[in-house]
Parts: sequence; C-alpha cells; structure tokens
Amino acid sequence: MADSATAKNRKTVKPQENTVIRKVLRHVLIYLISLSIVVVTFVVAINLVYGKFFKPVDPKDDTTISVEVPMGTSVNGIADILYEKDLIRNEGAFKLMVDLSNKSNKMQAGKYKLSKSMTLQEMINELLAGQVSVTTVKITIREGDDVRKVASRLVNEYKLNFTEEDFIKEAKNVDKYVADYPFLRDIPEARKKGEFPLEGYLFPNTYYVFADDTPGRIIRILLGEFDETFTQELREKAQEMNLTMDQVVTLASVIQNEGKDEEFTKISAVFHNRMRIGMNLESCATINYVLDKDVQQTNLTVEDTKVDSLYNTYQHPGLPIGPISSPGEAAIEAALNPFAEYMDEKEPMLYFVLMDPKVGLHAFNSTYEGHVKGKEKYQELWK
Repeated sequence: MADSATAKNRKTVKPQENTVIRKVLRHVLIYLISLSIVVVTFVVAINLVYGKFFKPVDPKDDTTISVEVPMGTSVNGIADILYEKDLIRNEGAFKLMVDLSNKSNKMQAGKYKLSKSMTLQEMINELLAGQVSVTTVKITIREGDDVRKVASRLVNEYKLNFTEEDFIKEAKNVDKYVADYPFLRDIPEARKKGEFPLEGYLFPNTYYVFADDTPGRIIRILLGEFDETFTQELREKAQEMNLTMDQVVTLASVIQNEGKDEEFTKISAVFHNRMRIGMNLESCATINYVLDKDVQQTNLTVEDTKVDSLYNTYQHPGLPIGPISSPGEAAIEAALNPFAEYMDEKEPMLYFVLMDPKVGLHAFNSTYEGHVKGKEKYQELWK
C-alpha cells in the first residue's frame, strides 16, 4: 500500500514540475525576445544617430574645402566654422568627439584642406596635428606707422602675397567696411574720397596672419583690433569733451608722432590749449606726413611749413583734416586725458621744443619768449 501511495504522489508531482519548467522557459523566452528587441532598437537608434550626426556629410565627395581657423578660436567656434562650410552634420557631435579625446585645448589655428568625405575623427586629427595648408606669418604694425608704411612693411618685410598698391587701393574702400565697423561712419565724407581714408584706424599691434591673406582680410583684422581698443568708456569720454571719434584719432596720431609715451599727456595739453585759444597747432609731424618724409623737427625749413595741404597745421587752424598715422592706445588715452597741470587757463603750456635728439624728450613753455630761449639752449645738441 505504501509503494502504491508513493507512486501516486510521483504522478501528481511530475505535472506540477512540468508546469513550473514551462513557466520558466516562457519567462526566459519573453526576456530573450525583449532583450533582442532592445538590442535591435538600440542598434537601429545608434545607426540613426550616427547617420544623422556623426557620419561623414558625403562619403563619396573628396573635393577639398579651404577652412580657416583664426588664432584663439574655441572648440565651439571651430564647430561653427565646420558646420557653416557643410563639413559636419552637427556641431554638438563634433564637440562631443573633441571632449572625448580630451584635447580640446590643443586645436591649432591655421588654414586646412578638408572634405565632406572625412569622418569627425579624421578632421579632429588634422586640427590636432596642425598640418596647415598655408603658413602663418607674425606681423607687427608699429605705433606711428601711416598707411604707406603699413603697406610697405607688409609687402617688403613680411613678404605677404600682394603689392603695396593693392593694399593702398583696398584701404580706400571705406564703404565696404562700414557695415561691420560702424565707427567708420565718423570719417567725414570729404576724406572718404581722399587718398588714405582709413588712416589712423589700422591699429598697431602684433598679429598672426596667413601668408596668402588678402589686403581686405588684413584690414579687417586691424579694424577689429581698433574697435576693441577704443572702448565704450573712451567713446563716452570723447562725447563729454565734445569730440568725435575721428577727431580723437586725428589728435592722437599727431601726439603719437611728436614725442615719446611718457610725454604724450603733456603734448596733448599743449595742443588742447592751442585749439582752445584759436592758435595753430604748428605740428612738425603733420608736415612730415604731407611731404612723406621722416625727419627731425629741427630740420624742417620755412619753405616746408608753407606746403599747400589741409594736413598742414602751420597754415590751417585746428586739427588737420584727418589722422596722420596709426596711434597706439597710449596716444589715444592721452588725447582724451591731457596733463591737468599744463591746462591752467591763466598760464597754459603752449610750446615745446626738442632737447637732446638722442633722448627725444622736450622742454615745455607757456610763453614764446621761453620757447625761443629753449631753442637757443638746445640747438647745439641738434647738430
């Protein structure tokens, strides 16, 4: 009887075990099917994302496209440049790839030849390697350079790929740059038609440019630097003094070419005083500009000071018709901040005379008699 009961129990247990096994298998099967669906969905999603954001724009198009990455451009800026050139599908994808490489600060400026068939990683590798298609050139525009000297320096010293005439001709096209640099609207119409309308605005500094940059590209770089240097604070100061930006630049350019940095505010005071009382500036620097020569003020002749030009401050009152050079930041600051002690209305400083030419400093006087004595005192040093 016991054996019979045991056998009966076994018969009842077996169907239960089969039921459990089937349930487990069903769950496993459902899990595997679900996992498969997830994996397939993930793969499809990855392919869609890759195709939409990471895939080359056109794997079959090997046409090279010139890409310029200026000095100091951020990864965001590079991404924008590549997107605008239709070289990448998405800026965010490019930035993500750069971030994953952990080399975002090693991207190099330059001109590159890229194509739509390149992958993001290939482009990143090019930008990291810095194998540019065009070399960069370090140029320096000096304080006190006029347009003619700037053109000569760019062509003869730095060997850029254009002529002096090309640069000077491009520098006449003021209207071409007004939209991007509104401060140029300050230039009087009469001077816009003159020989060097952008005189004074090609800001002196050291720059890195490309060997094949055009005159227009160089001019934009220099105008951009001027725009950053002539701050809103300086513009407001000019308005307070009832001066236009062009008048400030004009005065600064004369100050720049009359002395050394440490005397700029004193020279500025002399010119402000003269303008206030209606006295001609009589700046030797303006004569040098007209005659296109670089000589000491002590070597100018009376005949030189009679040259017919609206830049001649011996013959015409007030400021010359426009700037005579590219003034630096110190000269611009000085034009707006003349030396207060020399601005005394009862005894204003009205004259300055060169002392030792080797040193380049001046003696300042409030009277003509004192000025004459100064000339007599120092003229031996001029020989």
